[in-house]
Amino acid sequence: MFDLYSLLAGILIGLSLAVPPGPVNAIIAAESVKRSYLAGIKVGLGAMTADATFLFITLIGVAVLFTGETVKVVVSLAGGLLLAYMAIKILKGYKKPLKENGKGDIRNHYLTGVIVGITNPASILWWVTAGAALIANFNAPGIAGFFIGIFIWVSFFSITLHFAQKRMEWFYPVIMLASGLVLLFFSVMLLYNAIMMAL
Repeated sequence: MFDLYSLLAGILIGLSLAVPPGPVNAIIAAESVKRSYLAGIKVGLGAMTADATFLFITLIGVAVLFTGETVKVVVSLAGGLLLAYMAIKILKGYKKPLKENGKGDIRNHYLTGVIVGITNPASILWWVTAGAALIANFNAPGIAGFFIGIFIWVSFFSITLHFAQKRMEWFYPVIMLASGLVLLFFSVMLLYNAIMMAL
């Protein structure tokens, strides 16, 4: 018999992970407004692939690899530098009209989502703790529900932002500025953590 309870519980957990502000949501917001809702969804699908990778790693029991200090420093540095680069790109052109802001932007939205998801220490920490618990306590419908929940949020968020900006001219620069600042905040936080761990 199909386990509807586990499926719904998985969806709720997926939403709880996807909805809070973070670097992936910031990039989804920026690309959904600047490009199209499909660009935002592609970023989200890339981040979901990163989550699927962590799921696989957790399943084979090697999540302990992410607890070493050296790995934490490297991941924080890589993630911080990547987010800083993206933040600067967004903040430099947040006031430009859509037509003027198309060059030099993200070329592969899916790959960007994968990289940001893989290098985000918050995601790693979640999978080492809550993710491991999810796998231990959930069956296949629960895990499927988890990814369905993330996809629901990614799609809703991307489509809503994309179509809202077409009705309100001020929406684009506000979303772009907010997205750039969020990315910059996470970049500074990751780089600071990396420096503190290395000392």
